[in-house]
Amino acid sequence: MHLHSGLLILCIGWAFAFLPNKDSPDLGPNDLTDEDITTKAILRAVATFMERNPLPGKAAFRPGELVGLRPLTPTSLFKAYFRANVSPGQFIQAIDNIMKGNNEVELNYAEDSQYNFHCEKIREGISYIQEYREAIITQLKDSGDKMDFSAYEMIQISTGTALHILQKFYSNTNWVEMGKRTPYRHLVNAAEAAFPTASSMMNTCRDCLRTLRGVLDCSRNLLVNDLLTSGYKMSATCPAKPKGKCGHGGLNDETQLESPIGGINKETANPVLSPHSDLHKEAAQLAEDATVEFFIGPGFGFLDSVGPSIFRKLFNLQGYTLAFVIDTTGSMGNEIELVKTICISIIKKSMNSPDAPYNYVLVPFNDPAFGPAIVTHDVAYLQAQIGALSASGGDDCPEMSMNGLKLALASSEPRSNIFLFTDAGAKDVHLLDEVMIQAITVQTQIYPMLTGYCSATGGGVEGNEYEKLAEETGQHYTLVEKGKLDTVLGITELALNSAPAVLVQITERTKKLLFYVDETLTELSVSVKKKNNVPFYFALLTPWDTTRKKRDVSLDGKVTSLVNTTNFQVVKVPVTKPGQWAVEMSSLDTYTIKIMGKSLLDFSYKIMEKKNGYVLPIQGRPAKGAEYILSVAVQGDSDKLTLTQVIVFDEAGKKHATYDINKSTDSHGELRVSVPVKIDLPSFSLGIAGKTEKGNDFLRCKPLLIHTETVSLKLSEGQKSTLIEGTSLDVVVVVTNEGPDQTFTFNVKDERSLMKSFTPSSALIKKGEKATLTATFIAPKTVAKQTSSLVTFTAKGGASMNYLKSVMTVVPKPEEIPDEDPPQYKITKEGDSCRGIKQSLLRCKSFFWDTTFLAWDTKSAVTVEIVQPADKTSKTSSLNCDDSVESGVHRSSCKYRSDCCAPYVTLILKDATGNQNLLKVDFREKENYAG
Repeated sequence: MHLHSGLLILCIGWAFAFLPNKDSPDLGPNDLTDEDITTKAILRAVATFMERNPLPGKAAFRPGELVGLRPLTPTSLFKAYFRANVSPGQFIQAIDNIMKGNNEVELNYAEDSQYNFHCEKIREGISYIQEYREAIITQLKDSGDKMDFSAYEMIQISTGTALHILQKFYSNTNWVEMGKRTPYRHLVNAAEAAFPTASSMMNTCRDCLRTLRGVLDCSRNLLVNDLLTSGYKMSATCPAKPKGKCGHGGLNDETQLESPIGGINKETANPVLSPHSDLHKEAAQLAEDATVEFFIGPGFGFLDSVGPSIFRKLFNLQGYTLAFVIDTTGSMGNEIELVKTICISIIKKSMNSPDAPYNYVLVPFNDPAFGPAIVTHDVAYLQAQIGALSASGGDDCPEMSMNGLKLALASSEPRSNIFLFTDAGAKDVHLLDEVMIQAITVQTQIYPMLTGYCSATGGGVEGNEYEKLAEETGQHYTLVEKGKLDTVLGITELALNSAPAVLVQITERTKKLLFYVDETLTELSVSVKKKNNVPFYFALLTPWDTTRKKRDVSLDGKVTSLVNTTNFQVVKVPVTKPGQWAVEMSSLDTYTIKIMGKSLLDFSYKIMEKKNGYVLPIQGRPAKGAEYILSVAVQGDSDKLTLTQVIVFDEAGKKHATYDINKSTDSHGELRVSVPVKIDLPSFSLGIAGKTEKGNDFLRCKPLLIHTETVSLKLSEGQKSTLIEGTSLDVVVVVTNEGPDQTFTFNVKDERSLMKSFTPSSALIKKGEKATLTATFIAPKTVAKQTSSLVTFTAKGGASMNYLKSVMTVVPKPEEIPDEDPPQYKITKEGDSCRGIKQSLLRCKSFFWDTTFLAWDTKSAVTVEIVQPADKTSKTSSLNCDDSVESGVHRSSCKYRSDCCAPYVTLILKDATGNQNLLKVDFREKENYAG
């Protein structure tokens, strides 16, 4: 399949604040998104931190040396800070998690005005920011160095949620209109003075004016310039726009044409969507500056609150982990000794170089015991700990390897490398899916190194759980005979790479494979493997090779052999010249070929879908045959890269579809494209192709397999994810099966044990039908601070498995804010049939008028009473109200009816505290009234 990718045009969405990302359908060329604001702010904050904290033994940076990098990108920042080619992949993953939390507010809290500073919910919004911030800081302080990566992932997501609320303050309130050009520090620091807000009874806006072009001119619609206010946007927590109050405004505000016409939002640079679009750039800049202060504000930012060590971990700035998960049962004594000698020897070669891991993890496992995880920065200590392992027990063969892998994953940095050594299958193989989800989430690669195999179920070695793990995470699976582990341990060297880049990974029947090498690559590794034991060799041909030569001749003896067995060979070579290279095997056969290198030229991707009018990352695995948007971002330290193709590979690594692109790096150092895709493969991987600044072809691929599934999990519409202390909450997940009829087994797991039960444990779901999975969460009776837990819902059938992750938040009982606001109202219908009635009592009694209105209060029930004297009220008059509570808002839907002898009424609206508001209706005419 060969496709041309043009511009992606989508329908208009519902903009609630700054647009989420560059894939937003309404995005204009001058619009700054949540993603722009957050990413730029994080880069500024981290660059400032790096300037102040150079690496040990390295020269200090001048003030502004890193912050002033142009362009300032993750790649340029890491290269300048480490003074070497070091991939920013872990850092990018932290930014992605923060953006996930930021964007998900659009899904989970679109109807909550306080999350978006709508409807003058200014005190409530500020309270939310401060609560999120304090909870994150408290959790990091209390257990920062003890938390595993899943806990940090949850904190990164919660940080994104807090930033969403913070950034909306600047797009949706009048802070910018008041001439403020510095952030409102009280938002993140309660010790700073609070700015006064407009009362609920105060008129804040007048009508905007219509221009000759039909566009509203809202440049002078604000009536207040020394008090904070925000625009009203109808939602479950904000039923209507009160009289005299500013609207949110724009095409997506259904009250835009109700007086006061227009609004004050600054979320885009498009006047059709944002009435104050002329202030969009200023609002975005303030939101960016406030985000920087959120992280590194002097005395109150994250950095000063939690310290540099935890700050590094929050942003994944520490590098990768090299982990060893070792079977310590009786038959593994020789393997343990080989790991201690050969692997440690290889590790020592990279010590004190940029390629060295940040730390090392050792996890022993046996049966039934496993662990503990030993985490260290000291290679000698690692060697001693491996040497201290003793081989014993394990008589029944299958061992607890999956628990060992889980512990290693939890103890490692993201995007790490884990080597598993065993001669037995997994007794705890039921944890395989959980381990795979965990590994894929953090993009960690697992290298299973087997010297035997036996299954808990009696199954054969083909397609075993370890082979699946290697396939899922894009790495090598190795099985050798007892006593021959030393012949393959050289593969450890491939994991010692500070900037890994994969060019090709393919399984096919061939004798020769051509591939492109670009000038950004400093070294290559080539691995060739086949399943049969027929001996083979291969030659590596450089661009100037004209005849077939042996690899050690064609590269003048510069080839280093890392693995050399009958069916598996790995070599490492320096890059001598860019151009078209080749791997030529000694015979035609089916080979698995993987070509890697060291280069900062790489890419990341997100699979996106349309949600609530936006384009946001999917949850879990993609659905087979569904339509998605593939967002691809190319990283590199070159000022000029050109992307020519986005490639979808099948499970074997062969091209399935190519999407033609012609886009180059922009002035900000960014190269990003969005491609509409529909994947009908059971599993696939992704790659890119293009041209470097010097015109050389480049190839990159991500061998990690992406599975498409026929089952999907989604939170039910309007599902809440916040619990108040001492309460419970049912979370409903909708499970849809588009595959064959099958029985699914469900599971729910959360990090803080808030989940008490879920039902059902399994269900038969027929093709095209749905089932609901309901989990009950119970909050502790008291909590001192807000806290969060990452929850994973899974559904597994005979032919399909998928999952959904969500953050559950527990908050203390909110402090009672004195209720000083009276009920609000909105007249929804006026029936004026009294105009033109002459001054005749007989006639006026024959005509009637009515008024329908909605009254509401966010704190207590509303009562409505007639307050005018009885002699001024018609005997035929009536007042009927229906009360309800929706999303915490007390509503009273009322209708007042009277004859035309009394074409007026005064009603009083009261809440439980005694706050009052008057509603007056008057149809009297000076000369045409019979009263």
